[in-house]
Order: sequence, then C-alpha cells, then structure tokens
Amino acid sequence: MSDRPATQPKHPLPGRAAGNAARAATEQSVSGSFSREVVGAEILVIDRDESVRDGIHEVLAAADLNVTGVAGPDQARALLRRQFFSVVVVDFDTPSAGAGLETCAAVRAASPTSALVVLAPRRSFDDAVAAVRAGAIDVIVKSPESVHHLKERIFEAAARSLERRQVDAVLREVRETYDELLKRFMDAERRSSEQEERLSGRAERGDAGTEIRILVVSSSAAMADEMEAGAPPHYRITGALSGGEALDRCGSWRFHVIMIADDLTDLPPSMVARSIKASSADTMVVGLTRTASGFVLEIIEGEQRVPLFDRVRSPAELLARLDEVTDVYRVRERERRYLAAISERHYDLLRRYALLRSRIDRLLAGSDRGVELSD
Repeated sequence: MSDRPATQPKHPLPGRAAGNAARAATEQSVSGSFSREVVGAEILVIDRDESVRDGIHEVLAAADLNVTGVAGPDQARALLRRQFFSVVVVDFDTPSAGAGLETCAAVRAASPTSALVVLAPRRSFDDAVAAVRAGAIDVIVKSPESVHHLKERIFEAAARSLERRQVDAVLREVRETYDELLKRFMDAERRSSEQEERLSGRAERGDAGTEIRILVVSSSAAMADEMEAGAPPHYRITGALSGGEALDRCGSWRFHVIMIADDLTDLPPSMVARSIKASSADTMVVGLTRTASGFVLEIIEGEQRVPLFDRVRSPAELLARLDEVTDVYRVRERERRYLAAISERHYDLLRRYALLRSRIDRLLAGSDRGVELSD
C-alpha cells in the first residue's frame, strides 16, 4: 500500500480546479517515453463520487489518455463487455463500504489483462491485502498528495497492460504459425512416405490377400453366428457373448476390427473399448448402437465417436458393407503407420515443438486468468 499521510483531507481527490494545478505540478514527473507508449490508452474509473471522477479525468485527459468514469459496477461491467480498458481504477467503497472487492473480481473475470488500481478512502493494512488478493497492482489512499503517485501508477499500469496484450498477440500468432508449419511438415512427410511405398511396390500390394479378423461382441449369439456363416472370402469373423469373453479373446488373438454392441450385460461397452485400445492401439473399435430401424455404427476413439454408418438394418447388410469398414481400417492403419514413422525420424524436433507449444499455452492461460507465470 502506498505510504501516504495518516490524516485524511476533507476532499479525497481534487476536483476540476485543483486538478489543473495538480496537472501542471506533476506533468514533468512522467517520462516522455511513458507518455508516447500509452497515448490513447483507455482508462475506466469506478467511483460513486463525481468530483473524484472529474478530478482524475482532468489529470489524465491532459496526458492524452481516454478516461471514462462511471458511478457503479453495473455500468462498468456493461462497458467492459464492449471494449478493452488498459487500466481500471476502482474505489474501495463503491457502491458501498468494501464493495470494491467484488468489483475487482468482476473486472478480473471480464478483462483479465486490464490493470487494477484501487483507491482507498482510509489507511488499512487488511483492506490493502484484500485488494491485492483481488487483483490490484496498487492501493492508493485518496488525498490531494496522492495525485502524483496515482498518475504515475496509471501510466505504468497502462504501459504494462498494453505491452502484455502485445506479447499475448505475438504468442498467439507464433502458436498459429507453428501449428500451420507442423501441419505442412506432416503433410509433406506423409506424401514422402506414400511415394516411398509406391516406388517400393508396397502400396500396390498393400494388405491384398491378408485375412481380416473381426470380433463381434454382442449378447445375441445369432448376430455373430449369422455374420460368421456368411463371411466373405479373406474375412474371419468370431463372436463373443460378453465383454469379459471379448477381452479374453483379444488377449490371445489379434483382431483388426472389433464391433461392440450396446447390449452387453457384464461390462459397459465403453470400458471394453478402452481396455481393447489400451492393449492394441492399432485395432479399430466400432460401436454398434441398436435403434428402431437397425444399427448405427461409430468408430470409438477415447471419448470421441466418429460416425461410420448411419443405419445398418441387419447382419446381412453389415456383411455386405464389410469392404467399406475394411477400407476405413486400412486408411487409419496407414495413417497410424505414417505418424509412427514420422515420430521416429523426427522425435527430437517434435518433442521440442510439444514443449514449446505447452509453454505458450501455459503463458496464454495464465494471461487469461490475470496472473503471470514464471518458468
């Protein structure tokens, strides 16, 4: 809290007339560099005392700062929704004794990068601590002698706030640029891998002739039996009547695709899917959700579900579309293989990118919360 005389004056801050004299006395103390940096900065003053608002306006407007004064927090919140203020000056007792703390919290939530300066009508260590905890960078006792310090602190706070917004803008641009570079790099590496496969003949051979093993998990034995009996060439379809049986089969046999119906009674289908993916990341897990008109098929990836087929009316129709399912599996498997190869070739580069991206995200998250993070 700023060190100011203990005796409180009758008029806490200067009005218009006194503001002119204070302006002349303090103008020289503010550096020209600060003045140039913050010209045009927006300052919001929240104080129920109109003379205080007018006095601050007189002092700061002459220094080319744009000052807006309001009598209460409701007006302030409406303004903060529409525009950015580099500095918000909050009276500790507006609209009532101690209510300025709630106003500080509202300002921090609405505009985390605005700097907060609190005006206190009395000297109180507890009030000062509470204001700083609420986000204030300084607490200044209202008095004519405080005008000099108040102006300097507003200039400093405006400069810091503007600089912080500029840094945040640069960080966001760097993040977007890095993301775009990574995407283009990964696309180029993928095209290179595809070209290598074509030149070596692996692309033509692909998985042609490879037996595709599919596990159908459903409490209805008829579904798996019908699909197993009608399986096209190069497909081996096996059934499991419960989630536990499915996990046992996956432990002793590798399946390319596992279809899990929503009718299991022993384990939740989502738990079965997570367990399978944890032990075999390259297996494609498909959820079968029964509807009035058939089944909806979705690829399960963690908590996400990617639509595959909107409606499959019967096991026979699903058999007829197995080639489509297999094509999706092969595309995803090829993508996984490319990513694994790229990660292996460029492990150090990708690790450094991930660390840098994480640091930028943390810095921006800290800025959004109105706090400063250190390395």
